[in-house]
Amino acid sequence: MKLKILATVTASLALFGLAAPVKAQNPDHVRQLLEANECEGCDLRNADLFKASLYRANLRGADLSGANLYEANLLEADLSEANLSNANLVNAEMYGADLDSANLQNADLSNAFLGRANLTSADLRGAKLFNANLGEAFLLQANLSNADLRRSLLFRVNLNRANLSGADMSFADIRDTNLQNAILSNTRLPKAQLRGTNIDAANNVRQADLERANFRGTNLGPGVCVITNFPYCVLN
Repeated sequence: MKLKILATVTASLALFGLAAPVKAQNPDHVRQLLEANECEGCDLRNADLFKASLYRANLRGADLSGANLYEANLLEADLSEANLSNANLVNAEMYGADLDSANLQNADLSNAFLGRANLTSADLRGAKLFNANLGEAFLLQANLSNADLRRSLLFRVNLNRANLSGADMSFADIRDTNLQNAILSNTRLPKAQLRGTNIDAANNVRQADLERANFRGTNLGPGVCVITNFPYCVLN
């Protein structure tokens, strides 16, 4: 009897347009993207773009939330202001991609190649970037709070004013990276390579976990190692 009542209520809600909408891709938009390599502002939610070839595709402002972009070719693609939250971007090729102000919350970018990508002001909260290559990428003012950056390559990355609070950067390669004004509150950096960085110019350095981090060749200003007294902090 209860199930019958529930079914009747659900049907009534659907009739009046009150039922929760099911988020799905627009097949016409998917077709347009694959045929024209352009779909600015399109509805591509949960789209299956497994290993899709999207080299230099125009996806500016597109909604790709929950999309499957596993091993997709997004080299130099325009994804600025796109919504990629919860998207599967594992092993994706994204060298030189424009992700300015993109939403990448909780996206899986494990092993993705993001060298020289523009991630200025991107929202990467809770994103998984395990073993990702971000060499020489721009992450100015990006939000990476609680992101998984373990074993990631962050060589010569611009993290000026980036929010790294709660991020896990264990074993990450952060050599020659700009950390000026970056927020390192509760950031985990055990065994990270920090040679040549300006970590002394970051905020909340004392709250970061820097156990066994390598600071050789780093400008420590007042002396991060001395102040914090980390036993494995290496100085020149």
